[in-house]
Amino acid sequence: MSDRKTTKSIKPAKRWLCVIAVLLVLPAVGAVWQTVASLAESKALPIVGAAVATNAYAMHYVSKGTGNCAVVFIAGSGTPCACTDFYNLQENLSDKVQTISFDHAGSGFSSKTEKPRTVENLSNELKTLIDCVAPDKPIILVCHSLGSLEAIYYAQQNPEKAAGIVFLDSGDPEFYRADSEMAAKILNRGIAFTRTIGLNRALCALGVPLPLYGESERLKRLPSDIADLDKAMFNKYAGSKDTLQAIEEMNENAEKVINGPRLGELPILVLSSDSGEAWSVVQNTLAGWSENSKQVTLADSSHYLHWSNEDEVTKEISDFIDSIGDLYVLGNS
Repeated sequence: MSDRKTTKSIKPAKRWLCVIAVLLVLPAVGAVWQTVASLAESKALPIVGAAVATNAYAMHYVSKGTGNCAVVFIAGSGTPCACTDFYNLQENLSDKVQTISFDHAGSGFSSKTEKPRTVENLSNELKTLIDCVAPDKPIILVCHSLGSLEAIYYAQQNPEKAAGIVFLDSGDPEFYRADSEMAAKILNRGIAFTRTIGLNRALCALGVPLPLYGESERLKRLPSDIADLDKAMFNKYAGSKDTLQAIEEMNENAEKVINGPRLGELPILVLSSDSGEAWSVVQNTLAGWSENSKQVTLADSSHYLHWSNEDEVTKEISDFIDSIGDLYVLGNS
């Protein structure tokens, strides 16, 4: 009788051991898959665009179109690759003006950097790019999410170059000064873990891309080769340490922007997702940074509203560029 009880007690123990073994083996296998696949993709991916040397890193950029004005896209925190994130906007607007997208340090095709991601460094690196690629043109900055701090600070420091700013579901500086860096760090580390064990890659392979960086919407609208590039960049950079470094400077960067001058009558356009009353207050506060502003809330939109509402965003930006044409001679040079 005692032997039977012992046998019965051993079976559940074996089952638990099997479960534990699976939980340990699968992440290990996934991690190997992630490492090998990322290395293979890095060697196979064609590099589009070019690079400019800043004092911190080799900044990759893509320039399309010509004209007497340049639209410069600034990606938000964590965006793995700017040229895929802004791909359709660049295509849509490059027949009107020069368009430029660029990768922050440690994302896309840009190199890494040891320099802190302070708003001063970000703005100086952006200035280097603009001075190199569009030296004699007025600049319209189109920024997504946390990129608003970089855009406002650049306009504060370079008022002679900034012709306008378009905010894509961005927070205002007061919002980012109070936002929790710790919560953002925890989210970043969680995404890094799922990337490291190959879970992000597995979901993409199954046709279930994570929505956090807009992949679930973006991949539906990109040409197949650009979609493959976007997936590879997502699988390589989601939750990267470089993004973590930018998050660690968020509150301090916002404080520096707040301590700078307001934007006067600089034309700004605030395009907002319909994310509730609290977010609406943030958007109105952001619009208040200029005496010459317009705020538009897009219905049925997501945080990556340049994908969920691509046609509306394209039209709003195009009209904004035309309105600035009263101040600057735009069009093909």
